[in-house]
Amino acid sequence: MTDTPASQPPGWYYAQGDPPGTQRYWDGTQWQGGPQAVGTQPGAMGMGGPENNLASPWARLGARILDGLILLIPTLLVVFLIGGSGLGGFGADAGTSFALNFIGTIISTAIAVGYEFYFLSKDGATIGKKALNIKVVFEDGSAIGQDGAIKRLILTALQVIPIIGAIISFVVGLATIIMIFADKRRQVPADKVAKTLVINS
Repeated sequence: MTDTPASQPPGWYYAQGDPPGTQRYWDGTQWQGGPQAVGTQPGAMGMGGPENNLASPWARLGARILDGLILLIPTLLVVFLIGGSGLGGFGADAGTSFALNFIGTIISTAIAVGYEFYFLSKDGATIGKKALNIKVVFEDGSAIGQDGAIKRLILTALQVIPIIGAIISFVVGLATIIMIFADKRRQVPADKVAKTLVINS
């Protein structure tokens, strides 16, 4: 592929050797992702690619709240079944209480990770994101699939680590709220790790 648009700004262009009627995303330095049929490039809104179609911070926060409400039911069920995680295990000693908390954290995190992985790997959007008409794509606008979903969930999975996990959860949560407004591409920590963007669908 030698005819790269070296003098062109980031955008979708035909790349030599690709099938006719397709374009690839040029980031200003190199080609990103595979060829996409003209007019069907994910998130392509003119020459700027997915960056011109970024979801608003409020839509992203709204989607997160909806997903949180959906996950609240199974989380409360876990708390009830293990005897009140975080409530001392209904009179259990300190060691047993810690064990119950740890088990509860693992199960709750597994539920959250499983929920996000299933929907993100399937079509890039959880139920909350679908309701707000937004989705997750790679920076080149292509679908994230299982690989991207796993990368986005790494920081969430780390929350199961005793003590450190709580610190990670707090720091990542705070950074997410700040970066969703302050970052020029609205990339939060999960987006930085997975190299993804959240766009309007």
